[in-house]
Amino acid sequence: MPPNVEQTPALRVLAPHIYEERTAAAWTSSEENEWCPAIRSQPQMSAISYLSARRSLLRGLLASLLLPIRSYARTRCPIFGAIRWDAQYCDTSGEPCFEEEKALSPQRWHFRAPLHSRLTDSETLQFHATEASFDQEIQVAHAAGLGYWAYLAYGSDGKLDLAHSMMQGLTYHRRSGIADQMNYCLIATLDTLGRANRFDEATKRIHGLFSDHNYQRTQDGRPLLFVYYLDALLPSYWNGSLAELGKSLSHLRDQTTSSGGSPPSIVLLHTPPATAETIRKQIGADAVSAYGINFGPNRSGTYLELQRHVEQYWEDELAHTSGSVVPTVMVGWDSRPRKETPPANDKRDYTRIDKSAHVATATPSEFSFACRQASRFMSNHPDRCPYQIALIYSWNEYSEGGALAPTLGDPSASMLRTASEVLKACRAGGD
Repeated sequence: MPPNVEQTPALRVLAPHIYEERTAAAWTSSEENEWCPAIRSQPQMSAISYLSARRSLLRGLLASLLLPIRSYARTRCPIFGAIRWDAQYCDTSGEPCFEEEKALSPQRWHFRAPLHSRLTDSETLQFHATEASFDQEIQVAHAAGLGYWAYLAYGSDGKLDLAHSMMQGLTYHRRSGIADQMNYCLIATLDTLGRANRFDEATKRIHGLFSDHNYQRTQDGRPLLFVYYLDALLPSYWNGSLAELGKSLSHLRDQTTSSGGSPPSIVLLHTPPATAETIRKQIGADAVSAYGINFGPNRSGTYLELQRHVEQYWEDELAHTSGSVVPTVMVGWDSRPRKETPPANDKRDYTRIDKSAHVATATPSEFSFACRQASRFMSNHPDRCPYQIALIYSWNEYSEGGALAPTLGDPSASMLRTASEVLKACRAGGD
């Protein structure tokens, strides 16, 4: 996640109190039976009766074909994806990957480092990601049943730049020989969607990804696009106007449909829910969600406390938005490595931040239960979660909050493996 997220009020989810214990209900999944008109044979049926019955059958079949696509979401399993913040592909001072190495270099944090890390001495850690190590990530995610990765976009001059070090993971993914095993989508940012009155080239670059065979789509063929909103970027890129930002997204829709595709399904990532809904309406997004949900930088808690807070947050999203909801599932929120070794470009006042405050990372069984709860939430609200899509924080936010990916301390990705029963069930039926 970009710096300054925890301290920014509009991006921080505060928990005013601990919610009451909830009894874990048994999670079940069932498929609804599709109704189809049928004609039973009637030996004494007249020719006129037969033709009439046949016309009824055809009308019924035609009606079933014309049902709104949202109705089909009720019979499909949810699809879980995970956020990728790919700060593991360079060793250049000033770049996010260099700062991530520094945060994880103290010996006490080595266990959280990515599996492709190398230790040059007891206090120096370096990333050695390669195409081969990336393919191993694809294989692990695919084997567990994860549906897609959501890449946080980086760029320059208001446009996505696939040559940026933070986009190297996506480059590896797109040219991998096993790319088909893992879908992906983009998390666009205010500084990769263009600028006020200058967004054609920026949206073209994003639109160009939609044609990839493994770009994640909704069940009715709409490319999935998250938009990570940061207030601080609105004045410099969009003249402080949400309407101008909305024009860029509208232009992207037009580019997609004019080339014969379905319009993207746009999900706004912002908190709290009431503010997110205000922004969603003004920019024309379809749904709301959150990049991460936590207690802020100065409060500790157990994962169970965080999970209760997350579930209440989903309900708050339902209450505040008239759009759709994409629930966020948290791995945890332990940003102590980053608090202890702040990135060079992080301007937060750390004298006001409790460096020891954190939320415990989930145990494998706790995370699996959190995924089941998200499945139940979407199943219980099919009209508000029409595409049954969930977002997990995160695949590889190693120093900030927690990661599903294999690490030096957990090379088998036990959290991911334990949740695979839920995640694989969500792949049933094909996507």
